[in-house]
Amino acid sequence: MNKNHPLPLVAIVGQPNAGKSTLLNKISGKQTAITSELAGTTRDRQYVDTSWNGVDFTLVDTAGLAEDENPELELSLLKQIDVAATEADVIMFVADGKEPVGAVNRQVLKKFRDQKKPILLVVNKLDSARKHDEKTGEFSRLGINPVFAISSISGLGIGDMLDFVAESAEKACPKENSKTDLEDSSPQPIAVSIVGKPNVGKSSIFNKILKEDRVVVSPIPGTTRTAIDSAIKIDGTDYTFIDTAGLKKKEHRQARPDVFAGFQTFKAIRRSDVCFFVIDANEEITKQDQRVASEIFAMDKGCIILVNKMDAYTKDNRGKKGGQWDGRGKSDDQYQTLRDYISHHFSFLWMCPAFFVSAQTGEGLEEALSSIKPIFDARQKTIPEETLKAFLAKKMKTNSPKLLRDQKPPKVFALRQLETNPPLFELLVNHPAAISMQFRKFLENAIIKDLEFWGTPITLKLKGKDKS
Repeated sequence: MNKNHPLPLVAIVGQPNAGKSTLLNKISGKQTAITSELAGTTRDRQYVDTSWNGVDFTLVDTAGLAEDENPELELSLLKQIDVAATEADVIMFVADGKEPVGAVNRQVLKKFRDQKKPILLVVNKLDSARKHDEKTGEFSRLGINPVFAISSISGLGIGDMLDFVAESAEKACPKENSKTDLEDSSPQPIAVSIVGKPNVGKSSIFNKILKEDRVVVSPIPGTTRTAIDSAIKIDGTDYTFIDTAGLKKKEHRQARPDVFAGFQTFKAIRRSDVCFFVIDANEEITKQDQRVASEIFAMDKGCIILVNKMDAYTKDNRGKKGGQWDGRGKSDDQYQTLRDYISHHFSFLWMCPAFFVSAQTGEGLEEALSSIKPIFDARQKTIPEETLKAFLAKKMKTNSPKLLRDQKPPKVFALRQLETNPPLFELLVNHPAAISMQFRKFLENAIIKDLEFWGTPITLKLKGKDKS
């Protein structure tokens, strides 16, 4: 799966407590969405890339169609679903098979049908095969075809459903799913998205890089609503910079444009090679900042942290020990205190460089720009087998995996690289469950340090040795 190509979006929408999040987890094979017996547990979208029959697509789990006592909450959830359906290439409407057909909101179904997009009706929670024909007939009266009766718990019927989803997704974006390796090898500009919560100065940085006021800049949070692309050449290298709308704090009352902005930001990060992750030096780091950073890390993107507005940074702004930044980025005590504060909150981005910049004066931006190409190159490089063999032997001498309780003695046989951009490695072992998470993290960090994958996360997966 090429993680830089925009994939077809498949939106999972439907009734509250119909099992949408459980279905997403079942399809993706990951526990990515929170599930609960309480109706309406999912309040915001969850994204996960998956594949079926060789077709890659992104699943989007939406908030339920809640008939809530709070009309504002219900309206917000309907807005999220409206945006999901507007952005999606394929719509999966999930209904609770244990509830009567009349429980389905026919007015909402009509809205989906009016969009002229592939839509399938998924009748969930049917654990008995004998009920399938009966329920399929009942729900087909809603006017949506095809109808698939499934169980998201047992997996019954999901294969046939995914056949239709994959076929529809491939038709929706045929170019993205039919590219050959030869076509993908043609030189492409390095894609850099500028992301962060609202009002941290993303658009000001964007304009400073382009040396023109290409984007409207406003002190009002959320001025930018869509992602904007601009091509630029730096030292002979082509770049595409993407300015995105800020990812706002997740709220039940998000306006439609803000929900739309979340989709645009997600897609911008996904098609990037490297992200400029912008935070405000004059504000405390919040969960919003950490959520944006987590999105970048979860999608295995290269990352450069930009600590913006350093021209206005003083100890009074943060309420922490520190002094006025000297503009040259020298590591005095105050500067180091700020660096330590940032490292503490984004420890999982330890491999990513941080630059203290000012979008107003341009200080620090040149250095930040010069770090993009090395990170991109690191994501593209392949480590020779002999180098990996010597690396693994050295690490096993200094820190071999420890024996876990109730597991076989751990044995490590080989390390190989499977993919680039992002880097993916495979560790061949006797029994994956015998390898501790501590050893796995140790080896991941060592690969980044010793083999110089600075600025980008790497993935290390375990494979049990074939007994044959």
